[in-house]
Amino acid sequence: MNKGYFLVLFLTVFLPYKVLAQVKISGKVKNQNNKSLELLEVQFQDKDCVLVKSELTGIDGDFTVTIAKGEYLMLIKEFGKMVHKQRLNLDHDLNIGEIRIVENQQQLQEVTVTSKKKLIVRKVDRLVFNVENSVSASGGDAIDALKITPGLRVEEDQIAMIGKSGMSVMIDDRFIKLSGEDLIVFLKSIPSDNIKSIEVISNPPAKYDAEGNSGIVNIKLKKAKGNSVSGNLKTSYSQAKYPLENFGGGLNYQKDKVTITSNVNYSNGSTAPYQEYTIFYPNYTWFETNKVRSLQNSLSGGFTVDYQISSKTVMGVQYSGVLSKPIRKGVNNSSITNNNFVLDSLIITPSRLEVERKMHSVNFHTITKIDSSGRQLSADIDYFKYTSDLNNSFSTNTFLSDGTEIAGRYIAANNLSNQNIDIYSGKIDYELPLKWVNLSFGGKLSFINSDSKVSYFNTTDLHPILDLSKSNIFDYKENTQAIYISGNKTLTKKWELQLGFRLENTQTKGFSETLSQANTNDYLKLFPTLYVTYKLAEDNTFGFNYNRRIDRPGYSKLNPFRFYTSSFNYTEGNPFLQPYFTDNIELSHTYKNLYTSVYAYYLKNGFDEFAYVSPGSVTQVVRPVNFYTEKSIGLVESYTFTKWKWWESNNQLNVYYSKTTSEIPDIVSNIENWTCSFNSINVFVLNKSKTIKSELNFVCKSPAVVGSYKASGFYYFDTGFSFLFFKKKLQTAVNFMDVFRTQKRIFEQTVNGIAQKNFDYRDSQRIRFSLVWNFGKSIKEQKKKFSNDEEKKRTN
Repeated sequence: MNKGYFLVLFLTVFLPYKVLAQVKISGKVKNQNNKSLELLEVQFQDKDCVLVKSELTGIDGDFTVTIAKGEYLMLIKEFGKMVHKQRLNLDHDLNIGEIRIVENQQQLQEVTVTSKKKLIVRKVDRLVFNVENSVSASGGDAIDALKITPGLRVEEDQIAMIGKSGMSVMIDDRFIKLSGEDLIVFLKSIPSDNIKSIEVISNPPAKYDAEGNSGIVNIKLKKAKGNSVSGNLKTSYSQAKYPLENFGGGLNYQKDKVTITSNVNYSNGSTAPYQEYTIFYPNYTWFETNKVRSLQNSLSGGFTVDYQISSKTVMGVQYSGVLSKPIRKGVNNSSITNNNFVLDSLIITPSRLEVERKMHSVNFHTITKIDSSGRQLSADIDYFKYTSDLNNSFSTNTFLSDGTEIAGRYIAANNLSNQNIDIYSGKIDYELPLKWVNLSFGGKLSFINSDSKVSYFNTTDLHPILDLSKSNIFDYKENTQAIYISGNKTLTKKWELQLGFRLENTQTKGFSETLSQANTNDYLKLFPTLYVTYKLAEDNTFGFNYNRRIDRPGYSKLNPFRFYTSSFNYTEGNPFLQPYFTDNIELSHTYKNLYTSVYAYYLKNGFDEFAYVSPGSVTQVVRPVNFYTEKSIGLVESYTFTKWKWWESNNQLNVYYSKTTSEIPDIVSNIENWTCSFNSINVFVLNKSKTIKSELNFVCKSPAVVGSYKASGFYYFDTGFSFLFFKKKLQTAVNFMDVFRTQKRIFEQTVNGIAQKNFDYRDSQRIRFSLVWNFGKSIKEQKKKFSNDEEKKRTN
């Protein structure tokens, strides 16, 4: 497929329409002395106080902005402080003329806007959850915030959108190349108090990577306030079965052309997840309990430095890092009973897993606003380094039903793993607003190297003996080249169209040195996106969108490391996993506070973990495999209740049907199911000064299909209270999670005709106390008087 195909197709779609898309608004900003004011920020906010457009004034104080027709609040800011506001109803090009700014501190205070952001804002292609307005997220981490974000669920170390099969995670519009437990560990290092908002993008446009088959969640962190020094100190204490403590703080600085943000966080404590696992063999039943104490010990931090080189260009660097040393202590008890429920034998396996993870992420970025029409060029260069060292020691002993140890059945081993991942990437994006269409296009290159080494030592006789049959050295490389083009056009006052194409070329190579086995893959794929909106009235809009996505296996799933819970069962990665693709389609309707969506997706070549068992063996192996196709169709109803000022309630109902068809039906059977889920987030203001708030959240879900498993239903309640003191500088909160200890699940699957049942409880019931102290002060602008100031005036 040549590049001309894209150009012809794009021009065919957009050129026939007349120019009805945008309007231009221009003006000039001066002070009371008739001096032009440069580098003032001109913002345009919609009715929901959401920033739609932003531009800086030029050297002559002038600005020109191209924007869609509608009603806006125009705000002019000087180093973050409000100096002017004005309501505008834009239905044609407008020249405001000169705007006079009186440089007077008293006047600045008078025009300060104190509008309250909504907890949840729904935009054309995404839902925005303002975490800073949530009580339940106070004092927690990013995972706590994601759990209460409408449209998301966090289960089994997986983050997914309700009714969909998977997703990717971004921090400030930059993808996090982690998955599974590694991603959970990283997100737990981000305090929820550092998060401004979470964007749920169900069908991402072509600008974003095609990875993450059903959407993207974008975590937006708080920024430094203009012309000020600010920061916070925070601590929290959580109590479940065991305590978990968190300490941290941040310091931000912004003056003139320099902006610096920084944070550090340390957590220490433990949780106690519990699992039960039952396998119904033909002649006996295997029942296993797994009691674990998971100790957390994590230090994380980061900083961002931005420098405004000129009125049009900003350049910066961002760093974030995590050092985590968790320890997992567990005891696995496996009892084997015959068909008459008589105990035959008991297997006891104590284990200790020590892990050290290091993550370093460095980003260099630059943004240049080429002119006042909105043309903009941005570039990013990223480097990500991840290392993990695992040391799993365990022993297994077998006893008869009377407690007698069976001779010769004692086994002890030491399982070691080392994994190193290096990711280099660079991208460039260009925004080009034209009279007939708003274009954006760009490209990206990424290079991924992953090396892993697995060693298994038999320590039964106290002298370690390397077992080469359970050891492995595995190297994985993945290179991707991508280009995209996207266009947005307002066809009429009612119709708006956005069309995009992303082309990705990927080469992968996995090589097992121990097995002398290699697997290569080279594929070129096109990922189209389409958005159509029809505005029947100002508060009545219909939408349609379609996209195609890819989901590549996480590095942990490619790592052939074997994690043994006993000598009879272990979990291992599959270095030869292949990506799978998903086609998504959605029809939506927004009417005032009510949002309705009908969606469907088709997933092909899906991979999932399943426990492989057979009648002739007692060994259980959990391994991810590509083996299924999934179809799903569903309905989402979302309603925000805001009738009373003291109560805001955001509610979402989702009903969907899912069918998983196995490509190995003799081993894993087909499953299908109707599922219903409901969640409600309620915020209550308890006093007139709005310094005391409470929150009550409810989540429930009926039995569902999760990959190749049938999962039981569940429900739980979260509640919390927050208090503000000392002019709202001190915030205290108390939160109760999973109040009635009902967040428990049972997963069922049939493999080789053998039924399996897994009970899972993640120690989710807990109480958390948190304390946040915010401090800061404004920095007065120091205007230096130069010797040639008088001569400069003569140039005006």
